[in-house]
Amino acid sequence: MVDGRRLNDMSADIDEAAARWHLAQADDDMDWAAFTDWLEADPRHRDAYNAIALLDDRIDAAGPALHPRAADLTPERRSPRWGAWSAIAAVVIAAVLGLLYQGWRAGEPTVIVYRTGPGQVRTIRLADGARAILAPGSVLRVPASRAQALTLDGSAFFDVRHDVGRPLTVQAGRYTIRDVGTRFDIAIGEGMVRVAVAEGEVAVSSRNRGDAMAVVAGRALTMQGQGRGVLQPIDVSTVGGWRSGPLVYDDVPLGLVVADIARASGTAVTVDHAVAERRFSGMIAQGDGPRMARSLAALTGLALRVDGDAIHLVDRTAR
Repeated sequence: MVDGRRLNDMSADIDEAAARWHLAQADDDMDWAAFTDWLEADPRHRDAYNAIALLDDRIDAAGPALHPRAADLTPERRSPRWGAWSAIAAVVIAAVLGLLYQGWRAGEPTVIVYRTGPGQVRTIRLADGARAILAPGSVLRVPASRAQALTLDGSAFFDVRHDVGRPLTVQAGRYTIRDVGTRFDIAIGEGMVRVAVAEGEVAVSSRNRGDAMAVVAGRALTMQGQGRGVLQPIDVSTVGGWRSGPLVYDDVPLGLVVADIARASGTAVTVDHAVAERRFSGMIAQGDGPRMARSLAALTGLALRVDGDAIHLVDRTAR
């Protein structure tokens, strides 16, 4: 198991400890309790950890430029000087990271932005020990100064450690989801927001409503129109099911289903507003956009209208 006490003993160098904690999270036996203790011991710890997370995001984006060609990494091409070159490269990369980090501290960006493309799923470890899994074609914005207040555009699954004193809030369109320890997912599309809870409880509020609506495990709340909310029972196994298999729906508005297809495939798929609130239950295998749209049309009795690379689903009786 990763020795959390050993990492915390390095608190004299906060930046180094933050970097080591970030690397340690790749291990299955990560010491989350010790990590949380370290974060809460000093406000500077959380700031340093957020800075390292930002650097990691920048490195991911610049990956192809930082890595040598695969052909240069084959065993037969290595020479006795390979170790020396590796050491030099490590020093150079460390220097670049140092410059990036100093630039971050000087510029003090206010938000760390995580993005996924079509077909991509990304796991994000938040500074408070919570975990967010970002669905394809989605964006999650995390304030560097307050990692518990997030903004989502798209869809994501959240696994939050129970902490009444440090609740997580997610802004999704005009709605705010507040959580103090649970597992839930959020989906946005066609002017609707759906919150489905697998464990625990969340509270959903909006600018138009003074009171918050509670959503407990085994329930989903769909907000649409001018703050209209529909609360319904669900199968908890469908919550965040998109993470590892087909898209599975249990009485979900077509507008949200089509938004999922568009994000997952990168294809411009839309649905006519007249049928966007019609409910759908079923399963759609992930793949290319046209095939997924055809599957949905066949399961719902809708018709497809294709305009170049764009696909629009409409009621067959529409003229």
